[in-house]
Amino acid sequence: MFNGYHILIKFFKNGEINNDFPKETYKYYEKNAIDGDLQGIIQELDYLKELGIDLIYLGPIFKSHTTHGYDVVDYFSISENISSSSKEEANLIFKNLLEECHKRKIKVIIDLVLNHASKDYDFSTIPQDLKVKTEPPQSPQEERWQRSFLFWNLTDRDTREFLIRVGEYWLDKFDLDGFRLDHALGLPLDFLEEFSERMKRINKDVIILGEVWEDEGDKEKNFALLKKFKGSNNQRFTSLFDFATYNSIKETIGERKRSLEDLYEQIILSNKLNEDTFQLTYFIENHDLPRFIDICKDMESFYIAMGLLMTLTGNVMLEYGNEIALKGDPFASHFSDSGRVAMKFKKNWTEKEYEIFKYTKTLIDLRKKHPALSRGDYELVEVTKKRLIFKKKKDNDKVIVLISLEEEPFELNKECIDLISGESIYKFRKGIYYLEIT
Repeated sequence: MFNGYHILIKFFKNGEINNDFPKETYKYYEKNAIDGDLQGIIQELDYLKELGIDLIYLGPIFKSHTTHGYDVVDYFSISENISSSSKEEANLIFKNLLEECHKRKIKVIIDLVLNHASKDYDFSTIPQDLKVKTEPPQSPQEERWQRSFLFWNLTDRDTREFLIRVGEYWLDKFDLDGFRLDHALGLPLDFLEEFSERMKRINKDVIILGEVWEDEGDKEKNFALLKKFKGSNNQRFTSLFDFATYNSIKETIGERKRSLEDLYEQIILSNKLNEDTFQLTYFIENHDLPRFIDICKDMESFYIAMGLLMTLTGNVMLEYGNEIALKGDPFASHFSDSGRVAMKFKKNWTEKEYEIFKYTKTLIDLRKKHPALSRGDYELVEVTKKRLIFKKKKDNDKVIVLISLEEEPFELNKECIDLISGESIYKFRKGIYYLEIT
């Protein structure tokens, strides 16, 4: 289990101005990027430790011509604009980041883009014993991307071997904890099995987190899709992102379009995939989605969504700034890109942002203290149109989760202690509560 934190590097913190490149040298420079780099992340590791994070998921670190980094130009080089123009020094900076994270008991995984690369990919970096192949777009999604990317032909043996060696290079050369596989939906299942098996030869505990999601599918179709990609006996992944549960939280808590009963049914359906060696990863924000506060538009709903996220059995992943309800750019070209904004740190926080950070930290602390929250079984107590109560239990640890969307306060016939506030609760207002019955 992990409490993760995703960093889109160019938007987080600029720790070294000497690696800043002129904007005009990029093929695509996102307007809210701030020339963030690995040095800036190292400077804020104590902040992430204070928050309670135990895994960092870094956006692409490879050489590229954009601020998002998904147009890989060389899989074997760290991009100069997030590290150093010297390859040797860039490697040392990355090793230092990993070392400083591990000192704080924080694991690190990197975004690995194996489905596609930049049309400007440097083919001279490919091992000379391999003759790789590319292919035309194989899906509507790839057709939308084809102006920027080439697509690897993963039916070709040499191409598969090349991409597996990329993973081996980073896992063997650096003390890395694993990968997030971008657009894993576009990767063949047998390739994923071989990739996982080869990575486990280097590190038997490697984390392989996959992005598998079908935009048009309903919850049953996406459950079947996740089950298919998960495979049996944990062959392909240690975790997959659960987009269907995100959608349910967004539509129920954020947009108020679905019922709490529908939301609970989705949580239970999702939980069927969790087991000892595989846990889904839950989230309410990522780099391709709007900020949740911009969806729900009120702090009560934001607090409920964050509180619910921290009760889900499995892993959780925060997007950078999620912990202070960082708002997106209302003038972004696409709402889905609006969340790519500059991070804010303590010296620039408002009083409200300090309060939200304290709330998020409390939730993470409780998630660590109570195994029922992160690893427990679910038991439904009550569900109505605007009220959901369920119990989480793991061994002797029990927590009752109560969500109220009701405008008028109500009472239960039992005296309760709310673990979030630490206070005895008699009347319940709109919000979320972690309860112990006294």
